[in-house]
Amino acid sequence: MGAITLVSEPPTSAEGIYSDLATFGFSFLILISIWLRYTRIMSVLPVETGRATRLNIALLFCVSVEPFLFGLLTRPPALSPALLSSFEGAASAVYGVDLGIMMAILGLFSLTLASEERALVSSEYSKRFRREANGWFISSSAFFISAVPIFYTTDLGSLGPIRYYIWLIPLFTTWFRRASRRRSEAESQPPPAARGPK
Repeated sequence: MGAITLVSEPPTSAEGIYSDLATFGFSFLILISIWLRYTRIMSVLPVETGRATRLNIALLFCVSVEPFLFGLLTRPPALSPALLSSFEGAASAVYGVDLGIMMAILGLFSLTLASEERALVSSEYSKRFRREANGWFISSSAFFISAVPIFYTTDLGSLGPIRYYIWLIPLFTTWFRRASRRRSEAESQPPPAARGPK
């Protein structure tokens, strides 16, 4: 849906092309990370419980409105400079809160899997899901904090509001978490059997 928004109103300059691709790429990376983790969690987590159902509904709502909010950020209406700044500040704040809620929900799902009382996964995987939950909560907090108005009204000169740079924290957190998981998985693998003399 975000791609359709870009196609419906194509950019009219080279700078517009780069800006649209960068913005869409950011949105895509966030959503694909959430979708990959969600499918992995749901392959283990039972969804019959009322809590899981409510969280799934909330997550579906947040994912559904993301393209709409993405469109507001990339294609704001024609307004006076003062009104446009206020509009973009509000739209980016709501967008940040929306992504923060998605990540918080994934953190709650991960905590549910990490619960030793439920015994849904082994103790080794329980620790791993607990670390993942902490990572999701850190990422979620970054988006929630970015919604504070001062992070939009304070900018880095020509680079734009600080809010957009706070949004990069979850990406780095996700990459670091993924690299750590791969490293721990590699360390847990038994060494290859030594070959004997021929």
